[in-house]
Amino acid sequence: MHTVTADKQKRVRIPDATPGEVFAYDKAPDGTITLHQIKKAEPAVPKCRLAKEDGFTVVIPNQPINEQAIEELLADFP
Repeated sequence: MHTVTADKQKRVRIPDATPGEVFAYDKAPDGTITLHQIKKAEPAVPKCRLAKEDGFTVVIPNQPINEQAIEELLADFP
C-alpha cells in the first residue's frame, strides 16, 4: 500500500495519474475514501453523409426521415 499526504490546499498527488484525468470519490462512514477514475465517453459517429445536389450541400441520413415525428417536434417549438 502506498501513502500520500495532502498539502495546505487539500491536494493529493497520485503517482500513477496523468494530467487531465478525472476522479470521483466516495467517503465511507468509517472515514475511508475510495477514488474511481472517470473515463470520457467516445464521441458518437455521425450516421449520415454530405452530398451535392443541384449545387447545394445536403445531408443524407442513413435512416429514413419520419415526417410525422418532425411535425410533432415542431409543434412544441416556440
